[in-house]
Amino acid sequence: MKVDKKIINKLGLIEDKKAKSKTFFFKKNKKNIIFNKKHINFLKKYNLNTKSDIRICLHKNIQSIDQNMILIQNRNNFYPPHKHLLCGDTYHIIEGKLLVCFFSKNGKIIEKNILSKNQIFKTPPNVYHSTKPLTKSVIFHESRAGKFIRGKSSVFPAWCPKTEVEKKIFNKKLLNEKI
Repeated sequence: MKVDKKIINKLGLIEDKKAKSKTFFFKKNKKNIIFNKKHINFLKKYNLNTKSDIRICLHKNIQSIDQNMILIQNRNNFYPPHKHLLCGDTYHIIEGKLLVCFFSKNGKIIEKNILSKNQIFKTPPNVYHSTKPLTKSVIFHESRAGKFIRGKSSVFPAWCPKTEVEKKIFNKKLLNEKI
């Protein structure tokens, strides 16, 4: 889907063309950032038309010492298990439900948490975790301390699923495995 540049401009956003997934930042000349219902509607419309994840970053750039973003993610997508060595993620659910699982070093699920609207959840540093939307889509605010360093900010385990078949099995395991 081609994103309407007029809408992007009206929302005060610019696209990060280097990002792995569809990502927008607020324009650099914005001193105060107000994320509102218009931004939520933009996320929903884009997601509905493309079935793709999208994020709007509240921080200035990937070098910012605090990373804050609003994301929409889909139930059918795969979100790989990972950890951050020096910090954890904080999730604040805006719409929908999100499953957050913690894993042992060898990939065994050790904790499952279901988050819903208005709940805030913090993952600890240096613990493998993964998210799984439980509703068709979920919108949440994610924050983490530290600059984003491509290829280094997140550590992925050797047991992380790689093929499409492995990813589907992993997603089912997240939903069905009892702990």
